[in-house]
Amino acid sequence: MIRDPGTRPRPVPAPVQGARLLLAVVAVSHLAVAVLMWLNRDALRTQIVSQHPDFAASEVDRSVEIAVVSGAVFHGVLLVLCALLVGKLTTARRWTRRLATVSQLLSVVFSAVSWSSSPLFHVSIPIIGAAQLLLVALLWIPRSAREFFASRKSSGPPEPSL
Repeated sequence: MIRDPGTRPRPVPAPVQGARLLLAVVAVSHLAVAVLMWLNRDALRTQIVSQHPDFAASEVDRSVEIAVVSGAVFHGVLLVLCALLVGKLTTARRWTRRLATVSQLLSVVFSAVSWSSSPLFHVSIPIIGAAQLLLVALLWIPRSAREFFASRKSSGPPEPSL
């Protein structure tokens, strides 16, 4: 809930609460991806060998390490961002809605890279992508969500724009 000076707290509308729930699910999926990549190192190794049969064993090992570490860093950053937004969306600040929108739409686009590089997540990519698109829709389409973010009164310096 947010509090305007001199008024009682306004409840967070159901669509924004739904978007927050979906952001939490997306955050957990980012953690799951990093863990599954680490647990399925042998599958990654097999994929790299099949795509690059000319690689020496040391090159394959290095490629697996790069894939696992870069995946963990990338998904770790997105996990933190989603967790931050779960809490910040209740403030009704416009930048939080814009950041949630941009980050989730870019994440859907980046999922194409994951799809094309490995079949390991072919089942989960469309499901998480649909959740991300739904959460963006929940932030922008319902009137109650639009009014929630539009009603934030400025008190102090202007908000940063994204």
